[in-house]
Amino acid sequence: MKWIAPITFVLIAVAACITVIFVKALKPTSGGAFLFFAAWLVLPYAIMSAVLVLLRRKGAVSAHWYVVAALVSLGGIFFLADVIFWRPDAQGAIAVLLTPILQGGASTLLLPVASWLSQYARA
Repeated sequence: MKWIAPITFVLIAVAACITVIFVKALKPTSGGAFLFFAAWLVLPYAIMSAVLVLLRRKGAVSAHWYVVAALVSLGGIFFLADVIFWRPDAQGAIAVLLTPILQGGASTLLLPVASWLSQYARA
């Protein structure tokens, strides 16, 4: 468990940095638009990090929380890469704006599954 926390936090930080690079690739029309999109797209990473830190301080975090955070971080990067670079289309802008909402939904769905799988693996 000691090794999974630092790896997850590094992965979240790298994913947030890559997301900002993706925002730059979108070429927003102004500095304000860049800051808005960057802040909106980095928000899930900040929330995941804050939740993991708070749960860790309370001693209520387990390995599956870190795994879900890592999966959601990687999924967000792959989703943005798909929408922006691999298969760009007219609806790509909507998909980019929905990415944090999709990441929240993925976290909500994956946490109970990961918890169940971790209990199943222990039995």
